[in-house]
Amino acid sequence: MHIQPSRLLLRGARAGFTLIELLAVMLIISILAFFLLPQIPAALDRANVTACKANMGAINQALLMYHMKYKRMPRESGVGFFAALIADKVWESTPTTARRLTCPGVEIESLPGIAGIPEEEWYIDRDLIDGSYSAYAGRNMQEYAFRKFPISGMQALVADDNDPEGNHRTATVVLWGDGSAREYQLVEAEQDGLIDREAEFIIVGPESPIEALQRLSLD
Repeated sequence: MHIQPSRLLLRGARAGFTLIELLAVMLIISILAFFLLPQIPAALDRANVTACKANMGAINQALLMYHMKYKRMPRESGVGFFAALIADKVWESTPTTARRLTCPGVEIESLPGIAGIPEEEWYIDRDLIDGSYSAYAGRNMQEYAFRKFPISGMQALVADDNDPEGNHRTATVVLWGDGSAREYQLVEAEQDGLIDREAEFIIVGPESPIEALQRLSLD
């Protein structure tokens, strides 16, 4: 069968893209990038909030195990409250368990207590642990110890510390006494008159505008 050269050239031309088609594809990609790129930070933050809630759930289960094992709750306050899960060997000290004790929305290198240290060594020595070891705040057991556990769902156990700024862009995650992990949304706190409109995060600790969060400590 004999095929004319002109037909071969025509078939070759149809197999590629014309300049107009390439420009059209580039335009579509640019439009998609224009609308989608601004959504990436919000999507990443939402993923961190979800991971943070998972951490809180794991901490709650470990606190139940702690109470069953020792017939009491950790005596330390602040970071020491939940670091006792590893220091007192309720959890084996591994990279996975260690990372559950700090917020995934915060860079590890911003926490001077654990920056540059292997994860399995973060919470071994309770005498060294202070507020620089985690981006979570723990219960102030010196002033707000409780007689039984679990406690009321209105009592805060652990939360994002938001010090010196929010762990998440618009939310503060809190572990409550009934084991639930819920969020305080910045906008909702503004609407309820708990914080000023200019506030960029919710303070956690004794100076918090939210009474339940005043029972947490950063140290």
